[in-house]
Amino acid sequence: MPALIVFRQRWRIGSDDLVIPGIIEIIIRTAWLGLVIGVVVQHEVDTTRCTSGSHLLRIYFYVTAALLAAAVAITVALVLHSARGTVMVTEPRKHVPNLLVARVLLGMPEIVWTIIGTVWIMSGSIQCQPNSPLPVLMQAVVVYTWVAVFLILIGVLLLFDPMKRPGIVEENALGPHYIQQWEKRCRILCCIRALDENSSEAFRNVADVFASLFESSDLVASDVAAALVLLRLQRRMEEQREESFRRTNLHLPISRASTASIGALQDEGSLPHQQSPRPEWMKVGSAYHFMKFALASYGWPWFVYGHVCTSSCKLWPYLTCCSCCRSGVRDIEEDNCCQCHTAAARAITGLQQENFTFITFHNSIYEVPFFVALDDESENIVVAIRGTLSLHDAITDLNAVSTAVEGEGVPGGWVAHKGVVESARSVRRRLELTRALPEALAVRPGYGIVITGHSLGAGTAVVLAALLRPQYPTLKCFAFSPPGGLCSREFAIATQKFVMSVVVGDDLVPRLSMNSLHDLRHKITCVLHTCPQPKYRVLARGCWYLLFGISSAHLHSSGSGESPAIDRPLLQGSGNSCTYFNPVFGFHDEQESVEDVRTNFTERTSSPPVPPRHTETPLVPPGRILYCFPSLPIEDRLDGSLGEWEFTWCEAREFSDILISPFMLRHHLPEVVLAALKEAAALAAQDAEP
Repeated sequence: MPALIVFRQRWRIGSDDLVIPGIIEIIIRTAWLGLVIGVVVQHEVDTTRCTSGSHLLRIYFYVTAALLAAAVAITVALVLHSARGTVMVTEPRKHVPNLLVARVLLGMPEIVWTIIGTVWIMSGSIQCQPNSPLPVLMQAVVVYTWVAVFLILIGVLLLFDPMKRPGIVEENALGPHYIQQWEKRCRILCCIRALDENSSEAFRNVADVFASLFESSDLVASDVAAALVLLRLQRRMEEQREESFRRTNLHLPISRASTASIGALQDEGSLPHQQSPRPEWMKVGSAYHFMKFALASYGWPWFVYGHVCTSSCKLWPYLTCCSCCRSGVRDIEEDNCCQCHTAAARAITGLQQENFTFITFHNSIYEVPFFVALDDESENIVVAIRGTLSLHDAITDLNAVSTAVEGEGVPGGWVAHKGVVESARSVRRRLELTRALPEALAVRPGYGIVITGHSLGAGTAVVLAALLRPQYPTLKCFAFSPPGGLCSREFAIATQKFVMSVVVGDDLVPRLSMNSLHDLRHKITCVLHTCPQPKYRVLARGCWYLLFGISSAHLHSSGSGESPAIDRPLLQGSGNSCTYFNPVFGFHDEQESVEDVRTNFTERTSSPPVPPRHTETPLVPPGRILYCFPSLPIEDRLDGSLGEWEFTWCEAREFSDILISPFMLRHHLPEVVLAALKEAAALAAQDAEP
């Protein structure tokens, strides 16, 4: 940081990103140079046995050795200069662009010389005896050089940045070229060209979201990777302090609420800052039960992932082979020939075929698969909506701009994630068209309605529940790992009456919103400013931590400011506070949020603040939130519980920060959520026993 500027063009690397690639090139070229010199010295007399072109052969090897030696020398200088300074202190690396230009200019004679060598070989200008190794070595050198040139050209194409960053301009508008480039990238990633108007709008919104995140930052990918290592180290230090505090204060109990299984109600503890008591149907056992339906909505791919060795045997009793050759299988849309998706849903839920009244696996942008089932165990009609499982779903997820939630009987002023709102409207249209809910209620009169889903399906379920609740007032919703940037505060408060959300561990998705992303960008800039070590050392330690974990010794040395200069800490000082300068907002403390930055901006300047794009209306997770988190190791459990997960009730504001953790993606997987709820339900049942 900042990005490297060479030939008056911006590149996707920094001036300190050439250390490790340079070392690799030095090793390869030095080995190749040694091989060339060794073979030439040992077999120099063999050139006399060449019938023609012996002088060309000697000239080629001598010039090649000289070019390799010059390349090694320049690369060594490039590595030494690139390793200077820190991530944010770039002055010691001011000569890196010039050295890089010199290295590129040296590559031109290498290419020319390779062309000449190729011509000599192809034209037969060099003729030697078959047992002479020199012509073979010359061919190898030519092939090696062409391969290197090809790889360099690919690297140039990948590292060149065509973006023209407009920065913050009047009315906070972005340059059209910048947004168009992001839209082009999204289309290439999804291999999509021509689309209908709705899908084209989705790509434009996604491009706008990405552009707003990167418009004013000059970070490259390695900067972000190094910052994530440092933030993970910070969090590990906080976790260690918390564990030490809990060991010291043994009288403090582990925060866990006591909830019961389906049909029972126990004391669930205090409800701090809650506007009303929690409805009695919000129980861990119920959440565990309906999470099976959310998992079943993923169909056979996720079932196979969870049962790699036994999936075929477990699915076989539920398969309907050659169903596509039969006359119209009723109420099942776009399943495969053997109805593998439906078979997986039956295997997970344990329901019979007649319990599924409608199933669709049609998937597109703003259109997610779902099914309607009759659950006789809980006496509910369940609508289970699938989460993200395709590139179309990813585009829906990334369409994070805000839009109004409008519908008959829906209060005005509710705002939510646009991609989720459009998906909910699509599911509602399908339900109305097929009359799936009225027909199910006719089959099971007196049953309730439960809408559930995981990830994208959870967000869609919440908005769909809000749209259908005027028609079905007793409707309930279980949202597992819902998106963090889902609904406005007014909408979230209203959903506390009919939505129970479940968040597991360090899950990224319930903490992910435009506000938290901008806040993370703020923290990344801050932690890079406070790091006293060069980037390559940070990344090297990050690789070590990834392979072997963060030991207590490493954690202590990283947090201590008294280490020798040769082993300086990754984090300056033992605290987590730091100050950095932003050209727009001035100096700020590391722990400030986006809202704090806006407040400070107003206090320190007379001009009106310019908030980050798409953060004008903060979006938060919905409903009452049950938080499941890993319990302490067995020797540290203060209450003697045997479960691997603890649980408590939390508020949406407690999920406003993204936690950098090796489990931030794993804890989002549906089988992990199901396992956590299973443990929590067992603890709840144990607490419910007299």
